[in-house]
Amino acid sequence: HVGRIARFRRGDMFERSEVDDLRRALIATGLVSSVETRLVPVGDGQVVDVAVHLEPAPYRTIAGELGYGTGEGVRLEASWQHRNFFNPEGALTVRGVAGTQEQLAAVSLRRNNFRRRDQVLTAQISASNVDRDAFAAKTLLLSAGIERQSNFIWHKKWTWSLASELIASDERDTIESTGETRRRTFYIAALPGSLTYDGSDDLLDPTRGFRLGGRVSPELSFHAGTFTYARAQVDASAYRPASDRIVLAGRVRAGTIFGADRDDIAPSRRFYAGGGGSVRGYGYQRLGPRDADGDPIGGRSLAEFALEARIRLKAFGGDFGIVPFFDGGTLSTRSLPDFGDWQFGAGIGVRYYSSFGPIRIDVGTPLNPQSDDSRVAVVVSLGQ
Repeated sequence: HVGRIARFRRGDMFERSEVDDLRRALIATGLVSSVETRLVPVGDGQVVDVAVHLEPAPYRTIAGELGYGTGEGVRLEASWQHRNFFNPEGALTVRGVAGTQEQLAAVSLRRNNFRRRDQVLTAQISASNVDRDAFAAKTLLLSAGIERQSNFIWHKKWTWSLASELIASDERDTIESTGETRRRTFYIAALPGSLTYDGSDDLLDPTRGFRLGGRVSPELSFHAGTFTYARAQVDASAYRPASDRIVLAGRVRAGTIFGADRDDIAPSRRFYAGGGGSVRGYGYQRLGPRDADGDPIGGRSLAEFALEARIRLKAFGGDFGIVPFFDGGTLSTRSLPDFGDWQFGAGIGVRYYSSFGPIRIDVGTPLNPQSDDSRVAVVVSLGQ
């Protein structure tokens, strides 16, 4: 397994950087506390073996987090993980969420560096209860997948994922025309996949380059008959330095669900927009069409953009910055976005550039709000 993690193979030309990379990657597994590598000459000294000595680290972790979001309520999460439950690098994680709008119990298995470095095999079973303004769902999920990941040790240009999901979900939403509440049970089989190209220079704080990614999920749904549809989404972002302290950044997103009407699609599988990872200035999932009570109903298509200037200040040692931004989005119940019905948000953010990535606080306001939208929305997160 150590040989699989190494980026060199028997007979390759020796490079010290590849041995250093192996040491960092072994530490990153979380299974060892220290790594010692020693070169052992073989024969006439033109060939060396690499002897590796590992000191084990604690295998188990207990973790917890507490948070609050205006659209998601209070959320408390706790987890227990054994990172070498089955050797090598087979992690077992037991996770629970207790919140005002979400409860969850999940067990997952994760095999890191499966058959090749940074390739991950996963499996999960979970039971959850979610109660949002847009919908409520009691869901059982069984999923398995394989993916090729990027990380801070080896920032990859290409990453991908392929998975399968079986879902049983009892969901509540409203009938758009009357506002009447209803509950329906959906059984869904899905095959989600993704492919991403990352030509940027940093994972959390890019200053140049671009990213382009696509996701598609063919799905088979059993509810009042059997029908198929597909969910597809494309994301792109670009970064360009305007000076040594200013970076211009932009992002676009487009998504569609084709093959079924919005009303036939489970509410939890529709598109929603608004919030920190979407259009800033609007509340979580608050952008787009709503029912008679003013609650979001989701859509079959969306389009979004975001523009911002990241200005790093000279004061305070250069650790802080300000970011004016302008975002826009449209969400439609049809299969193609309605480009004549945009909603816009604008504001300003603060960045603290920590040793592990930028911490951001964005304060935005909707420029053309609906009647019950808040005038100010605040987002706190890690990464640009």
